[in-house]
Amino acid sequence: MKIAVLHGAIINAGDFLIKNRAISLLKYFYPDSEIVEYYRNQSLEEKLPEINACDILVFAGGPGYCNGFYPRMAPVTDDLNKIKIPVMLLGMGWWEHNSDVVSQYSYQFEEPMRALFQKAMEKGLKMGCRDIATVNVLRNNGYDNIAMTGCPAWYDLEHIGITRYTGKGLTSSRKICISDCGNMANWGLAVELTQFVRRFFGNCEIYFVCHRGFPDARLGIEPIMKELNVHFMDISGSDEGFKVYDDCDLHIGFRVHAHIYNLSRRNLSILLEEDARGSSLNETLGLPEIKTKYLQVEKGALQYHINDKMIYQVEDALLNLAENHYCSMENAYRMMNQYFENMKRHILSIKDII
Repeated sequence: MKIAVLHGAIINAGDFLIKNRAISLLKYFYPDSEIVEYYRNQSLEEKLPEINACDILVFAGGPGYCNGFYPRMAPVTDDLNKIKIPVMLLGMGWWEHNSDVVSQYSYQFEEPMRALFQKAMEKGLKMGCRDIATVNVLRNNGYDNIAMTGCPAWYDLEHIGITRYTGKGLTSSRKICISDCGNMANWGLAVELTQFVRRFFGNCEIYFVCHRGFPDARLGIEPIMKELNVHFMDISGSDEGFKVYDDCDLHIGFRVHAHIYNLSRRNLSILLEEDARGSSLNETLGLPEIKTKYLQVEKGALQYHINDKMIYQVEDALLNLAENHYCSMENAYRMMNQYFENMKRHILSIKDII
């Protein structure tokens, strides 16, 4: 079997994690398959003959259920009918600033996206979804041929089946990783979080991990980080840098894929939600929801405000984790294992249509 994989791994470490774990899953279930990779951010008109020589085209994760994904973010071709092979949407997701009920149930897909969905379903394949909010949005738009698989990045094949937390526990933490914010407006919160971690955990190693390169804001906060004895790391450009999390006792931060990676390794992780991706993920896995912003009515209009009570929520989340013997983490691990079975069925359905 020859599989064409369309991905967005260019700079952000999280995109490399999605791509490589999607390929690992495909190779796990089809060990004799040949994988051919293509960037989704460029037109593939000239490569259509070689793509059509494959058995299937897989869109590997990412914000694929959003208006503008096709053809703006993924301008594969100006006419989807030129793709002559089956198309699979593998563990893709919906994105919005908020994942509240109004946002989910008022979202309407535009015609180009509906054309992509039609293409993906024409051979009977289901549309793979990374979280429950994505499922809700698709259903509300009239689509029920859906598989709730989770994101490909959820699955570290060496840890599938493990449901117990076996780490040291928070009181014995020696290495803590903080992932950076994607929204520049949250750099003040990132500094507050780092200061809190130093106060709360005392003399431990702290790594501040940037997933998309060092931001301009680094210049302003670097003196503070040096004073706190925090290591700055840039892991952009591949997924190799995720190894910094392998032996950490706790991840806490803003990057969805840092959260996912640590959960997939059965580490402790707390995500601070910047948008619908984070809140939908935590809702799906039953984990604490701590938002970086909140909505408030001012002069008859809704306005976003930075959550200035976030650190209190973080402290409560940590205390609750320890007091409840990490049961919420273990529940998340169990749910990831259950959704892996959906992912397995979804990927194995390829052999039924080619």
